[in-house]
Amino acid sequence: MTYGGPLRLASAWNIAAGRESSNVQRALSRTYGTDADLVHERLALIRRVLDTFVARFGDRPCRVFRCPGRINLRGMHVDTHGGYLNLMTRHREFVVVAAPRDDRTVTCVNIAPEFDETSFGIEAEPASPPPPGHWANYLRGCVNVARGVFPDTEFGGTAMAVGSDIPIGAALSSSSALCVACLTAILACHGKALEPEALILAARDAEWCAGSRCGVSDQAAMVLGGPNELVNIALLPWQLDTSTARRLTFPEDLEVLVVNSYTSRSLSGAAALAYNRNRFAYSLALDVLRHQMRALGWPERLVGKAIRLSNLSPDFFAEVGGNRAILGLLRAVPETISLSELRRRYELPSFDEAYERYFGAVSEDQRPKTIALRGPLLFGIAESERARVFPEALTVGDIEMAGTLMTIGHDGDRVVAPDGSAFVYDVSDAALDAFVERNVPIAQIPGAYGASSPPLDVLVDAAIQAGALGACLTGAGIAGTVLALCNTQDAPTVAEAVRQRLASPEYTRVSGRQAPLEDREVASAVVTNHATAAASELVL
Repeated sequence: MTYGGPLRLASAWNIAAGRESSNVQRALSRTYGTDADLVHERLALIRRVLDTFVARFGDRPCRVFRCPGRINLRGMHVDTHGGYLNLMTRHREFVVVAAPRDDRTVTCVNIAPEFDETSFGIEAEPASPPPPGHWANYLRGCVNVARGVFPDTEFGGTAMAVGSDIPIGAALSSSSALCVACLTAILACHGKALEPEALILAARDAEWCAGSRCGVSDQAAMVLGGPNELVNIALLPWQLDTSTARRLTFPEDLEVLVVNSYTSRSLSGAAALAYNRNRFAYSLALDVLRHQMRALGWPERLVGKAIRLSNLSPDFFAEVGGNRAILGLLRAVPETISLSELRRRYELPSFDEAYERYFGAVSEDQRPKTIALRGPLLFGIAESERARVFPEALTVGDIEMAGTLMTIGHDGDRVVAPDGSAFVYDVSDAALDAFVERNVPIAQIPGAYGASSPPLDVLVDAAIQAGALGACLTGAGIAGTVLALCNTQDAPTVAEAVRQRLASPEYTRVSGRQAPLEDREVASAVVTNHATAAASELVL
């Protein structure tokens, strides 16, 4: 991946962007498509960042970089186990205007006033480190990773202005977009660039420097995506291979609505324990599965392949009985199990590390004694299979099935039923036996991961009741964003119904708000997604 943008005065950039001439439109259509309104919206953000750059650093030669946001239509919570994903870029993005400095100081200013200017020496340790989660930590992570990737390069300082219209805390990976864009800018200012796989890993490492233990799916969407494109891929963070990516032009007669729930991940008490119990069980899922395969006498060559969810397709199970074998294997896994029995029954080399990660901060008397084991494992296998067949449904025009797969997947995350009662999907022995009797495909069985929340469930239900083909949460869950797949002609009706639900007293109650959302918040909460080009340098 190379970048060759010229150093132009910031004022020259701004003049060109401000004209929005036919030449500018043509240049930007490669990135944003031919929708003039969308290009105008993108240019407005770029000009704000340029103005901020000039106000802070003066009218000096600079370059402009951007990184789109991302959504994942199907393949929730499976990236850490090598499951399939269905990734798209978003037109909401992170923009960086950058120029090299003559010293060894990195200074960055943000268009958003809530983010203070940050400045630090490349090699200097901060006298008082920023608190965890501070945006300066991500910038320092980008610098440290750049120096680590190119140890023989003498890195100087960089002057940067940044800005974004990706909602923060909405499960749309604004921090990943920051790292991809800033890392790219810092490298380019020193004549360096990374190929896609190396950039994905480097951006992931920059987030890890800031304390975020993310995977690589968000960065992959931002680096591999394209205009009006869906990328189907299975990723293993420790063995990244992007050559398996399948690219599909997203159908013109479909739209994806991106719904901001205006909720944030602030779990505590019993809710936090319930969420972490499932995540703990899920982290051990493939170890448990391999152990159970051996206990049932399955061939070792099959056991050896069960290292990633993308391998566990119906073809994998065909020689041992197909769908019946999958469900029989899961039936041998306890629905619930005590932690002491879990440790005794299975060989789990990662048990202690996972236990500390999810329960280390919990007082001894509050730590769980039992966990649900079968539901999260069933969810992972079924969800990766849903994500594998999702693009096939779109390719053959079976849009109803594509929507159904989204909704079924959300049912595996759901915590509240449409009638308001508590919801846990049935994964009992009797339920699995019934699936076998009816020969229900594994992709159509939700499983039970339970990463949703009442506000997200309410918005999913509002979209489906209004005519969406399907709807689901996206991201890690609990809070953030809902996606709704719609026929283009139905999208306005679905969007309006979701806005009405957001403005309703019911939503104020279930979201725990002290007051209803403001009219402006409701109006901007539902946005039609436009898949734009991958992270890139802008050249006019």
